[in-house]
Amino acid sequence: MPQIDEEKIRPELPIKIAFCITDLDPGGAEWALFHIVTRLNKEKWSLHVFCLSSGGELVEKFKEQGIPVSCFGAKSSKDLRVFSWLTTELKNFAPHIVQGFMFHGNIVSRIAGYRAGIPIRVAGHRVAERQKRWHLRIDRFTKSLVHHHVCVSRGVADFVKDKLRLKEQQVSVITNGVDFKQKVADQNTIRQELGLSETTRIILAVGRLHPQKGFEELLWAFNEIANQIDDVHLLLVGNGPDKRKLESLMQICNLEGKVTLAGFRTDIPELMSEAEIYVLSSRWEGMPNVLLQAMQSELPIVATDVEGVSELIQDRITGRVVKPRDAKGLWKSMEELLQDEVTQQEYSKNAKTLVMKEFTWEKIVNEYDLLYSLLINEVGSLQRA
Repeated sequence: MPQIDEEKIRPELPIKIAFCITDLDPGGAEWALFHIVTRLNKEKWSLHVFCLSSGGELVEKFKEQGIPVSCFGAKSSKDLRVFSWLTTELKNFAPHIVQGFMFHGNIVSRIAGYRAGIPIRVAGHRVAERQKRWHLRIDRFTKSLVHHHVCVSRGVADFVKDKLRLKEQQVSVITNGVDFKQKVADQNTIRQELGLSETTRIILAVGRLHPQKGFEELLWAFNEIANQIDDVHLLLVGNGPDKRKLESLMQICNLEGKVTLAGFRTDIPELMSEAEIYVLSSRWEGMPNVLLQAMQSELPIVATDVEGVSELIQDRITGRVVKPRDAKGLWKSMEELLQDEVTQQEYSKNAKTLVMKEFTWEKIVNEYDLLYSLLINEVGSLQRA
């Protein structure tokens, strides 16, 4: 981060910040934006959220917290009218900072922000994109329009610096956080829904049914577990394009009745309270929010060593860590935890202690507050470009 000079930071308060995000359906990045924006000091910052799509379930939640939201309604990433729309909106709002979230939010906000003369343009990187190489090409082509890049983990920061050829001072790491005020219902009906007994041990995994999440490796690993341990069930929560492929693999492995593809659900904390182990089998990531939730829930964890995991899980201290795409490693680690309740409790306790100390949303928001102040100081003036 740049060095701060308190004498230079004398702007008239509140300072305007525009946040631009692709959509506002509930997801990791969308919830992160909600927690950040709703917790920033409203006496210091005047905030407005701009959504490129028609919105989502979080729009009303922002408005309930007094945060204005404007949505364009794009139905496709090919709708180039978003650039002129956001340029006009930014000229009208006249923010000092525009912060992008997610790929399309990043690209549109930096171009529209430049055209609107916004003094400070910030990109928010929440994943190490290893599949869509054209994303990286566009990111690299437009990087000159960005003053600073915020990455959700050190792994993502290293990836972004390498692929975009950035200097260390152009990048900051600010992680995700955990909402410790979130309430968990006393009871969950998942066992009744699935016809599972109270003694059935549930292994839980949450994520989009997409190659990124490595659910093929997880199914192969669970197949070995199911052949050796009685009364165990794998619960995969999420929707996505790989659903049919995973269903076919379940048939090949004769896992019908032992694995449930539960689709999208909003009761993740309740599901975690019923599970015995949480598994993150991803091939690449950013900073998995759901892993933080599992740590908060004192749920023993097996995770692949992808971006963000090394900052959360230390092998054999706060959980088990295996290599990405390693079905055998997943199998052996899950088997070890299922057979050792003492180790489960030790890992869970250590993980919750870590997340309560280092990953509160209050701490994360303070880091964003400081970054925005530092960037204003670095620019040296709040006059519009």
